[in-house]
Amino acid sequence: MNHKKLVASVVLSITLMQAPSAFAMELLKYGSRGQAVVSLQQTLNRLGYNTGGIDGIFGSATRNAVIALQKKFGLSPDGIVGPATEAVLNRTVVSGVSSRGAYVRTSNLSIVSIAGRYLGTPYVYGGTTPAGFDCSGFVQYVYKQAGKSIGRTTYDQYAGGRPVSLSDLQPGDILFFSTSGKGPTHEGIYIGDNRLIHMSDSSKKAAYDDFSGWFRTYYIGARRYY
Repeated sequence: MNHKKLVASVVLSITLMQAPSAFAMELLKYGSRGQAVVSLQQTLNRLGYNTGGIDGIFGSATRNAVIALQKKFGLSPDGIVGPATEAVLNRTVVSGVSSRGAYVRTSNLSIVSIAGRYLGTPYVYGGTTPAGFDCSGFVQYVYKQAGKSIGRTTYDQYAGGRPVSLSDLQPGDILFFSTSGKGPTHEGIYIGDNRLIHMSDSSKKAAYDDFSGWFRTYYIGARRYY
């Protein structure tokens, strides 16, 4: 092993030992529901295990995906996500192994997980706290909780970061929309599987939506800050 390979190996080993859990899950099994299941489904899908969708419900398809992963890594194929299966998921995510060869950063998953905690938070114009958010206040607050400082307004956030093509979207990217044709008027956080979380204008609260219909019509671009 040459010097460069040795250094890379040591860095990877340290990363695996020190990286925080990307899931921080309780025991997940058939019938479980919630954001932890959403995170599990997103990760399984990125790794090539089909969960039949991302709905936060641990059903038959999700159980079958877990069993397939457990068999691949020599675990007891019981379809339950306990400490051993969680350890494999975390190790696989941190080491960047996926069906597409894409590096999945723990920070991406943290942003999605944090955003999900505020599902149902009411919309408040100019709001920047869990008492109530507007669309950019919500995104800024989630990023701050993940340790990343970004601009306050939709215009500021659209002007910063790195532009991302539609085909390269990853969970945690910020999606921007415009109904005025003069700059962004709305935004949300991409959570994977063609979905986003945002401060919904129709329901007046933080909600999940499919990235289709209205969102595709008025989509103007995405930004990445990690």
